[in-house]
Amino acid sequence: MDTNFYLAVETKPNNYFPINLLDLNISKGFASFKIAELDKFTLKFTKKEIIESIKEANLLELNSQMELIVIYHEKNVVRKAPVLTKDISFDMWAQIKDNYQNREYINKIYNFLKGKTKDDNLIKLKKVQELADLVNIIESLPYFTTRKLYFYLYEN
Repeated sequence: MDTNFYLAVETKPNNYFPINLLDLNISKGFASFKIAELDKFTLKFTKKEIIESIKEANLLELNSQMELIVIYHEKNVVRKAPVLTKDISFDMWAQIKDNYQNREYINKIYNFLKGKTKDDNLIKLKKVQELADLVNIIESLPYFTTRKLYFYLYEN
């Protein structure tokens, strides 16, 4: 069963207001619950543009403490993830290209992926020497795992 993902606003800690994309003037009929498609949509806009569209739709009273996020269910718990918007100019692939020979960097990726991927990927990661090998390992990951890695590397 696929996990559904929703654009949402965190109104208070651990209190989320899901946004129906069809209510937003920027959606132009777009509606999807798949994370890759949702990311493709949100990457067209800045956080400010999305927030303005939510305000125009009068869906809720927004204040500056409220965060725009993506929510999903995992193990009967609502989880949150950052929204991927065009405000973020981090290029994960360029960073990987610049650092793939740095063992500390590879260990950082290894430690992040521990428990999130197959053991044979981790074994290959420990032995990686070529950029193409590292790229192949990361590209073989499920989209949401790669997305989590993207934000991990962006924030660290």
